[in-house]
Amino acid sequence: MTTSSETPAVAGAEIPLELLYRVPYGRVLHGKDCQHIAADRLASLQPATELDRQKFKICKTCVDALAGSDRDDFDSFDAALEALPIAMAQRAAMREIAEGLDKTRIWIPSSRSYVAVSPGPGHEVTAFFNKGFVDVQQAGGGYKRVLMAGFSGTQTSSFAHAPDAAPASCPSCYMQLPATGRCDSCD
Repeated sequence: MTTSSETPAVAGAEIPLELLYRVPYGRVLHGKDCQHIAADRLASLQPATELDRQKFKICKTCVDALAGSDRDDFDSFDAALEALPIAMAQRAAMREIAEGLDKTRIWIPSSRSYVAVSPGPGHEVTAFFNKGFVDVQQAGGGYKRVLMAGFSGTQTSSFAHAPDAAPASCPSCYMQLPATGRCDSCD
């Protein structure tokens, strides 16, 4: 979760206090529909006080949403793919990934960087559909990145991946073996 970098009293000062909430013992203020609030925490939300506004930062996503630069919500996944826009060649693969997901809530944030889907308010995002790749939530936590055909971007450091296997070497001279698997020096 990201929070605004401004001081708590400055960031989101234009947001009416009645739109801000806090999870008990939480140190960040949120809007009621914030994607960062887990479903089991929705029932425990408390309206923010003026002291809370002065003391705590507001979730960056909520500052953007509540200050007017809101995300765009969509009724269909295809409409969201069209609005981003996602390359036609990648849409079929993205539809296949999205087919098994609960897409009750579909939106594009104000940054226009991805299409997000979730089961609804209070639930974590189940997938982020970016231009060239999809980050899908895993059962054990975290996200798995699925690269789309033709994507020329690089893997970001936030997603761990296995290192490439070391090339095979000759057991006698320790030279790297060619694709034939036979050492040119020893055989």
